[in-house]
Parts: sequence; structure tokens; C-alpha cells
Amino acid sequence: MSSCAEAPSGRGGEGTPVPPPPYGAGGPGPEAPLELRGTLDCLACAVLLSAHNLLAAALCALLCALVCAAALLPAGAALGLGFLCHSKFLHSRAPPCATHLHDAGATALLVLGFTLLLPLLVLGLAAFCRLARRLQLGYCLLPYSLAVYKDLPAGQYHRVGGCCPCGRASAQGDKVWV
Repeated sequence: MSSCAEAPSGRGGEGTPVPPPPYGAGGPGPEAPLELRGTLDCLACAVLLSAHNLLAAALCALLCALVCAAALLPAGAALGLGFLCHSKFLHSRAPPCATHLHDAGATALLVLGFTLLLPLLVLGLAAFCRLARRLQLGYCLLPYSLAVYKDLPAGQYHRVGGCCPCGRASAQGDKVWV
């Protein structure tokens, strides 16, 4: 079993992970090493980072719920109409139920609604993943190394820093298939 520390000299073979560079490499330079924060400063910054990350995660969850609800709307409509018109459940006297749908039609709507739930949920989650990658929502979650080190440059923890996707130039190896 190999670990990151056992990787051969910066080159990762097949299945061998390459360890990340140390915090000082590629950052402010050898003349300006990273400085640790004080205990109280580190604790306050960690609390603020936790609040920021919880807010960002809540907004991502809300966006996911909205996209999935929009994708599940046809299945919900079929299930709602099927439960509304079937005689075993509500047996409404609404005009569509009285003129067009009897128990056989309501049962067909229920079967259709339950059959569509899983494929539409998969499509909704795929749409959310594509939207999250397009908006780069992963960059909104900040690492806790910001709470430990003072003046950590943005290039150390993200290619851009912050949630703005406009400053990131697409690399040649960046390909996303969704």
C-alpha cells in the first residue's frame, strides 16, 4: 500500500499519487515564508471560515433543490393528478377527473409518475452538476489553511481565489464531460 509520502521524486506513476507542494513553494517566494496566526486569531478566522462555508453550502443545496424540483415537475404533476382522480384516494369531482379520467386513467398516471421519478431525478442532478461546474461553486468553499496562515496567497488554495470565474484562464488539460 503506497501513500503520498512514498511517491517517487515528483513523478506519479500509474496509481501512485503525487504529494502536493509545500505551502512555501510557488507562493510569496523564499524571502517571505508563511507566517502562522496567533491562537485567538486562528480561532476567530476558523469560526468565520466555518460560517462562510456553511452559507456557501446552504446556497448550493438551495440551488440543487431548485434545479431538481424543476426537473421533477412533470412526474409530480402526473402523480398529483393521478392521486386526485383515483377513487381509492381523493376521487375529486374536478372537470378533468369527471370527463376524462376514471380509475384506469388515474392508475396509468400514477404508474407513469412513479416510473419517471428516478430518470428525472438523475437528469436534475446532472444539470445541477453541470451548473455547479460552470459557475465554479467549488471555489466558494474556502480551506481551513486560511485560518492557520497569515496572508496566504490566493494561488496557494485556488487558481483564482474567491468565487469569480472570470479570472481563470482555461488550461489545456481542462475537460469536463457531463
